[in-house]
Amino acid sequence: MLIGCSNSLLHTPDVSQIPPAINANGVMVGTDNLMTLYTYAGDGINQSACLDECAKTWPPLLASGNDASRGDFSVFIRSDGRMQWALMGKPLYFWAEEASPGDIGGETENAQWRAYRVAGEQ
Repeated sequence: MLIGCSNSLLHTPDVSQIPPAINANGVMVGTDNLMTLYTYAGDGINQSACLDECAKTWPPLLASGNDASRGDFSVFIRSDGRMQWALMGKPLYFWAEEASPGDIGGETENAQWRAYRVAGEQ
């Protein structure tokens, strides 16, 4: 029997408190898979221009129906009806051909796509 232990040690954070992406050495990566996140030059603020075949090569960082905007992260509804995460208004994507967490190969694939870098980190 543990005496004097706090219940807070057993507390699991609410999913709504976990960010969809984290800073990994100056590049944003998905919290679930640690793969690099990218932005597309053709997007608007909280608006994705990457649909259909584009979204197969550049899968969006999707939000669930329970997710809500928080802090610098926003959730918006894509024109295909799915919900997507954005950071500072920039929709976030993965590159389907990425091999390993931390890779940034998508930048060499297409100049319109850039890894989301955290200012002042690199």
